[in-house]
Amino acid sequence: MGFNLLIVDDEEIAIRGIVKGIKWEELPYENIYTAMDADEAQDIMRAKKVHVVLSDIDMPNQNGLELLEWINEQFPHCVTLFLTGHADFKYAQQAVQLSSFNYLLKPIDHRQLQLALQEACEKAAEIASFDSIRATYNQFYQQWQLERPLLIERFWQDLIHYRQSLASAYLDSALKNYNLPLQSDSHIMLIQISIEQWKEEWSARDEEIMTYAIKNVAEEFFLKNTETKGHCIQDGHGILYLIIYEPQQLASRDIEQLGQSFIEHCREYLHCYLSCYIGKDIPLASIREGIRALLQIERQNVAESCTVQLEQSLSQRTESAIAAMVHFPDWLVMLETGKMTQLNYQIDVYFDKLLQAKVGYHELAAFYFGFMNAILQWLQSKGISSTDVMQEQNWDLKEGNLKSLVRLKSWTSMICQQISSYIDAEGKQVSSVVDKVRQYMLAHLDEEFSREKLAAQVYLNPAYLSRLFRRETGLSLTDYMVKLRMNKAKEQLESSNLKVSDIAYLVGYANFSHFSKLFKKTTGLTPQEYRKMYGKV
Repeated sequence: MGFNLLIVDDEEIAIRGIVKGIKWEELPYENIYTAMDADEAQDIMRAKKVHVVLSDIDMPNQNGLELLEWINEQFPHCVTLFLTGHADFKYAQQAVQLSSFNYLLKPIDHRQLQLALQEACEKAAEIASFDSIRATYNQFYQQWQLERPLLIERFWQDLIHYRQSLASAYLDSALKNYNLPLQSDSHIMLIQISIEQWKEEWSARDEEIMTYAIKNVAEEFFLKNTETKGHCIQDGHGILYLIIYEPQQLASRDIEQLGQSFIEHCREYLHCYLSCYIGKDIPLASIREGIRALLQIERQNVAESCTVQLEQSLSQRTESAIAAMVHFPDWLVMLETGKMTQLNYQIDVYFDKLLQAKVGYHELAAFYFGFMNAILQWLQSKGISSTDVMQEQNWDLKEGNLKSLVRLKSWTSMICQQISSYIDAEGKQVSSVVDKVRQYMLAHLDEEFSREKLAAQVYLNPAYLSRLFRRETGLSLTDYMVKLRMNKAKEQLESSNLKVSDIAYLVGYANFSHFSKLFKKTTGLTPQEYRKMYGKV
């Protein structure tokens, strides 16, 4: 890299002596500029890139010290040296205060001046290198700032879904890296936002866009309006969770009011019905238990819509109830995906809690029947008979095992391992729940579409059914219904002579214009064009 030097002196002979006396071929200077006073020097610096300035002090109008003060303001990365006949300590002191790189006295040996100019050039190179590093840092810092919300969301998703450790050492390091105002021993509050129904027939893409809008509005209502720190994230199943970093800042009654206002706002402006399930103040390390507790409240809510529900406080539960509480769907997900190490760990943790709570026979019996009910229903949903997995007698649990935590834990692990082995061998993935919903939709194409009506057929919460259906089929309930209706309409256009308006009514569309738009969006043709091209009647 070539550097540019500016020599400033009101004596032309002094400038000529420097220009002619230095062996410039030994120095990395590309251009040598000269000026007779401070004004001319400033004009050159505005027009040219100058890395090093060699200036006299005693000059007309502005002296060299005033020029240096200007350079510090306008070009702070420029390296400045003084070459002067003033040996007065006062001048040298001022030069030092103004961060002059060197202070040289006339007359000076050219070899000494050449050495000083070499050192000044090295200093300029060091500054340029630092500027380059800073520019690179600023570029990536800005990029990191833009991507930081996504990185933070991924961090919380990894914690929730067992992809990252909840150990204090990891948490403290990660929280610091993402600049989150939390420590491993901090407390948080969780709010689950459950989207129950859209007023419009959105496509899957439209639903994603509207869900993103709800996420932003949630942060506005619960965080920005209350000046509370936190984040709203979407987990892997499409559920929204508000993670509040300062739970003590919001009283329970305030959160309920905010939740109800938020629900009303979303219903009016975002065309959806949703409910909020508000958790209690919990340690950060208990985030997974907090998530499971809110999911349990949502699953149990099959009667109320657009509601705000608070999690029951810990003090209101008995030790036995705490010990007996287990989230079987999480175990089933691990079982289905072959994550047996994680599942065995969860079984160990759960039975350790039972041991600490000193539970009795009734709590163990409650676990046994709950576990068996969850397992058998799950196998049935996959179209798997329990006797396909193992012989009937192996499912039985002897009465004595319900009086021993160790034997019950061993039996539980054995059942899970046997099922995991069977799934690995057979790989059956068909869901009878989803199949039942499909059959119902096919048989009721001419009726008004209602997610709540579908959910009632399989006794599930509507929001939960929507997530299950999308996970199994890759389509939303709305998109799947549109697909079925359009397929039926194509069949009728191909094989019947019914009026197009009658076909629209037959597949559930009273509004002919709406039907025509959907049909063209699906097939690329109007119903009339489709019949003309493919009709056989």
